[in-house]
Amino acid sequence: MAVKLNSELAAFFETGDQPSEAEFGHLIDSILPTPAALTDAAAVTLTKAANQGRVNVVADLSQNSTFTIPAAAAAGEYYNFVYVGGADEAHNHIFSLGTSNTQFFIGNVMWVHDDGTGDSVFSDGDSNELLTLVTPMNYDINILAKSTTEWYLWGSVHSATIPTIAD
Repeated sequence: MAVKLNSELAAFFETGDQPSEAEFGHLIDSILPTPAALTDAAAVTLTKAANQGRVNVVADLSQNSTFTIPAAAAAGEYYNFVYVGGADEAHNHIFSLGTSNTQFFIGNVMWVHDDGTGDSVFSDGDSNELLTLVTPMNYDINILAKSTTEWYLWGSVHSATIPTIAD
């Protein structure tokens, strides 16, 4: 079954409806979605069916990797990414909206440096569609569609190098 938006789930249970077995399956999977392990590849294109509404788990990578999020069709589409590598990562993790700046991030990521200092890194709110985590040690990144063009971005990353949010 697939993780569905609340509006999609609500449509299964309107007055007079008799939800099917598959619709109940969608409801159950949306409440407790299973994590999705992302592949170790230079370019990973996510899908709504496999990745939306789930914890997307990134393990140690063998190269810099770009994870491209599908274009938002509606507000409420949500992606969560966590790094669970066994050691400090030697490669960059790049999160892309892949839309040539027609969709963009609004928000920030809290960066914690190795020495305990840190800062927040902000998007410009009108064109930034790439988040680059430079050799992260760990992270928890959240990306939520505000609309079909704007995505809320928040989370934290621990690394020796400050992340970037750019066009």
